[in-house]
Amino acid sequence: MTLRENLRGIVITSLVVGVCAVAIGALIARQSSPIVDVERLTGTVASVLDASPAPDTGLTGGFRYLYGIRLDENSPLVFVYDAVPRAAGSGVSIERQHHENGIDTFRLLGE
Repeated sequence: MTLRENLRGIVITSLVVGVCAVAIGALIARQSSPIVDVERLTGTVASVLDASPAPDTGLTGGFRYLYGIRLDENSPLVFVYDAVPRAAGSGVSIERQHHENGIDTFRLLGE
């Protein structure tokens, strides 16, 4: 008797939970796409932003910077996180990582 009265609620709740699980799984799968190609590029630091979790103390994970880097090829601006301080206007080497799902990510190379 109780199951018959609550069957509609159970079905709706199961559908909502299932849709949420599929959506979260799709986001995780999209972000964890394997790297299929790596290319080394050069560029110039155009801007620097302190992106530390707690910029006033630096206690929660250390310092982290967000760099706007103007690439030497075609002059597009890309953004890269790194912990090493670099001056605006300095030349840097970066790595473009092309993923299977078509997304490009960038990483600063240690010089």
